[in-house]
Amino acid sequence: MIVISGCFRFAPEHRAAALAAALAMAAETRKEDGCITYGFFADVEDENTFRIFEEWQSQTYLEAHFQTPHIAQFRETVAGLGPLDRDISRYVVDEVTKL
Repeated sequence: MIVISGCFRFAPEHRAAALAAALAMAAETRKEDGCITYGFFADVEDENTFRIFEEWQSQTYLEAHFQTPHIAQFRETVAGLGPLDRDISRYVVDEVTKL
């Protein structure tokens, strides 16, 4: 399993546009083969920071995701909003257990 986790931070005047882009992206991505979980979440300490969390069945599915029209649109929109910060990491998970 592949896990993607991170955050984007935007200027307050770009929050609404970032939120709209995130909602559209998440709705389309959840329809993709291999997508287990995909979501953007508002940070409870900073409303202008959006956290992202994704789970993919494999790297192959993640790579296919990177080729979709909706991610191209999302990347273009986010670039135009000039994020103040972007920090996203990829994790390869060998084992998952419930806590």
